[in-house]
Amino acid sequence: MSEISDRMNLIKTTLATALPARVVTRDLMDFSMRADEDLQAGIYTLVSKGEGGYQNLLGRLAMDGTQRILLVGQFVAGADADPSAIEDAELAMIAEVKTFLQALPATLCRLKMTGFRQSEQMDTPYGWIVADLEFVK
Repeated sequence: MSEISDRMNLIKTTLATALPARVVTRDLMDFSMRADEDLQAGIYTLVSKGEGGYQNLLGRLAMDGTQRILLVGQFVAGADADPSAIEDAELAMIAEVKTFLQALPATLCRLKMTGFRQSEQMDTPYGWIVADLEFVK
């Protein structure tokens, strides 16, 4: 495996340990392909978005770049859940991500969140978030 794959697996394992009630995976799937019990628990999926920003100093070509990562959260609320309750649950997922990032082990301490998006109450009864992460080497 590559260094990036190893890092993605380390993030996945560390996140799963920090949030044992959630499902953590590297396999992004549509809501319709997810098990109901997993959606009820809440799912975090890590997706590598690429790497760039290399310094390209002599002898260090394509090194010391920034890896971009998406952390996608998905869940289903009860059929009678208000859209604002789904939004609150999305914001709770973002709070979990922030707490996770504030307690990283030394091997992942350069992982940071640069922003996030959420469903904007448009996919009831489903909720989702996408956190933009970066790992700077």
